Amino acid sequence: MLTMPRTKINAVLAAPKSFLATIEIFKKVPEEALREIEKRMVEKKYAKQDSILLEGDPAEVVWFVKEGHVKAVSHVASGRCQTLCMVGARKMFGTCCCFAGGKYPCNAVAETEVTVVSIPMIDFSALLARFPQIGAALVAQISTRLRRSKDTQAFDQETVERRILHTLKDLVEEFGTTIPLTRREIAEMVGTTVETSIRTFSHLEQEGLVATGRGKIMVKSVKDLSDRLEAA
Repeated sequence: MLTMPRTKINAVLAAPKSFLATIEIFKKVPEEALREIEKRMVEKKYAKQDSILLEGDPAEVVWFVKEGHVKAVSHVASGRCQTLCMVGARKMFGTCCCFAGGKYPCNAVAETEVTVVSIPMIDFSALLARFPQIGAALVAQISTRLRRSKDTQAFDQETVERRILHTLKDLVEEFGTTIPLTRREIAEMVGTTVETSIRTFSHLEQEGLVATGRGKIMVKSVKDLSDRLEAA
């Protein structure tokens, strides 16, 4: 029976999986290339509500969430703060600047305690040049987020229930059926009061569409949620 030398076994066990290899857009990139990039990555921790980047800041790095979640926000004409999207673990943010260059188009705020990593834009651009599949995946991701942002702006005149249903549907795509947000945070995202959000969620719970717990919202059936949105 063939056996692997103990030194090689120990080396295999000692080599943790690259963090970047757990991110969807890098799935087809050789791990050696990712490890080279990770040598130039910077990891930082932020407390809840800390600003990570500001609209107009020079876009010198691209960002990834390692733990926790980050929200992208902008200021609309009325002066209020509009949440554009919520970004969970192993996802990118501040990505629109990858192709446009220049400055970040919105603010990024720590919605929870977060750990993020950043890669210098020059290194990320070099990786895009070597592995075009990253660019294709990134375009798809940016397109999805832009669609969600446009939908969010378009439903300002809709009922609170429809706005919440739209938002839950988008958040399921980001986090799965267990969404790590509170009814208060959803209220901020859709531009309503906490009381109205709580009342709406009570109705949705009574209909068996969702369940709420400490710091999370569980969507029981994505299909039923979509059907309710069509009927609302």
